[in-house]
Amino acid sequence: MGPIQDGLLIVFDGIDGAGKTTQLEQAQAKLAAEGWPLYTGRNLGGTPIGEELRQVILSPLPRPETANLYISVAIQEALVGAIESERALGKIILMDRGPLSLAAYEIYGSRLDSDLAWKHVEDGMSKLAPELTIIYDADVETALRRTRQKPGEADYFESKSPDYFERVAEGYREAAKRYDKTCLIIDAGQPIEAVHEQTMKAIREVLV
Repeated sequence: MGPIQDGLLIVFDGIDGAGKTTQLEQAQAKLAAEGWPLYTGRNLGGTPIGEELRQVILSPLPRPETANLYISVAIQEALVGAIESERALGKIILMDRGPLSLAAYEIYGSRLDSDLAWKHVEDGMSKLAPELTIIYDADVETALRRTRQKPGEADYFESKSPDYFERVAEGYREAAKRYDKTCLIIDAGQPIEAVHEQTMKAIREVLV
């Protein structure tokens, strides 16, 4: 398979523990085996400055919730140039989290001023312009159990209450409605193989 004109950005999103990273890795392996030119990244992170800021935002340091918004926006801004460069090479870009995570975590989870936060969400969606955002919708209790079984201490977000994550999950659903032309919600409660099959079907539809 050769380069794709203007490249293609596919975002894998959802609450912590929903399985989005697993699905990204499986899609990456499948597409790589087929010979597609690929680039993978993540939003929280994805660039040298972004990775440094990731450590800050995931740390337990006390701060106002608005600080998380602006750190996330700085990470997102640094990603724009990196994504543009990979698009220019005609690659399929697979990204772990995208601008809609700002809506889910900051507007709904942290209950920040919606006008302020949506401004940055919309700016990110405009600049990054993902052709497809897949949101993995998971049962919060199950997702948190998976997350908290990981070794090491929970990060700033993982240590939040179940009520917080219920709001985040609802935020993703509402964000998907706002961007319904490029968003797909997949039930992450299904077997991994079924979720992978639906993921690849959605990707192939935007590859046409």
